[in-house]
Amino acid sequence: MKLFLFFFTRSLVAFLLTFIGFSQIRLHFFRDFRKKSNGQREFFMCLLASYLVVLAIILFTPNSFISSHGIDLTNDHFNFVGNFKDRISAGNWGVNLIPFRTIKSYIKYSGFLHSLINILGNVLIFLPLGYIIPIIYNRYKNFTKFIYLTISISIFIEFIQFFIGRSVDIDDLILNTLGGILGYLYYKKHSKKLDKIGR
Repeated sequence: MKLFLFFFTRSLVAFLLTFIGFSQIRLHFFRDFRKKSNGQREFFMCLLASYLVVLAIILFTPNSFISSHGIDLTNDHFNFVGNFKDRISAGNWGVNLIPFRTIKSYIKYSGFLHSLINILGNVLIFLPLGYIIPIIYNRYKNFTKFIYLTISISIFIEFIQFFIGRSVDIDDLILNTLGGILGYLYYKKHSKKLDKIGR
């Protein structure tokens, strides 16, 4: 719960500030772009910018910073690794490349709430991406292009996390991609109403 509150308060403030700030920037400095846009698309552009900032906070906050706020991240059954130097000295560099290994570990060794937050959280965190991106950008209405984008973003995230002491796990990529697909399917369900927004 402490970890949830740690990110929730920071994410909420960041989301609101980014939404307001980005909307003002679009309004005052990108008028030429706005002439080719519309109110609905501008709203989703602000949503996307705010979402990406929140995503960065959740995924790129170093474990050392989280631990410094009294949140215990260590667990005998999970690969918590510190900084980059610690990873190099570890036998497997603190990286899991075995599909579903971490998911099984959460189910077997962790409590229900902790498992739910970690497994479902990795799915839910990419739902907005799958919904918003096809609305704004017509090229990603194509499912294949969207999947390539989603996987590329998830791989980029894991790459950055390797250097900042966060977990690097193929299960994260699997769950993130699943979340993106679910968001995309939700978009497709309402695509007739939304297709006029993108470009």
